Amino acid sequence: MNRALSISSLILILFLMIFHCVQSANDIVQDTCKKMATDVPDLNFDFCVKSLGSESESHEADLEGLGLIGLKLLKANLTGTIEYIKQLMKQKPEPHLLEGLSLCLDVYDSLELKDLIPYYKAKRYDDVRSWVSSMMTSEDTCDTQESSKRGMVPPLTKRNVDIFQLTAIGLGILAILLGRV
Repeated sequence: MNRALSISSLILILFLMIFHCVQSANDIVQDTCKKMATDVPDLNFDFCVKSLGSESESHEADLEGLGLIGLKLLKANLTGTIEYIKQLMKQKPEPHLLEGLSLCLDVYDSLELKDLIPYYKAKRYDDVRSWVSSMMTSEDTCDTQESSKRGMVPPLTKRNVDIFQLTAIGLGILAILLGRV
């Protein structure tokens, strides 16, 4: 009987330790997103937590690690958006939509060429910040171009919002790392 109680107690202690470690890891995502949501205009807290928390590495990351995760998410989203635009263009849309998609493709395609990870790992945060800021501006250009035609439902709205939010996350983490927040 004592042996069974000891094993049960050991299992309970192990479970509580694992739960505490997972909870602590989630805290950095929550805490970072909360700080950024108060300091970065237009950053959506729920999007931030969902995005950064979706990566298994985030549960073991520090702030620099979260920044790296954010950049990887931005790059993946940008690549996916470029592929989506190419798919839409293959469908031979109306001329005004094709024109908007073409502009967005040019804008996003030029951004994808730059691999920011080596700059980030070298702690060249100001360089990375400048580049990510240009991504945010480009997203706005693409979104404005898409929505300028009356009666048209822009096909990239959700993707543009996601790119905007991911750039806001990147800029927020960089601001913290640079001591500007």
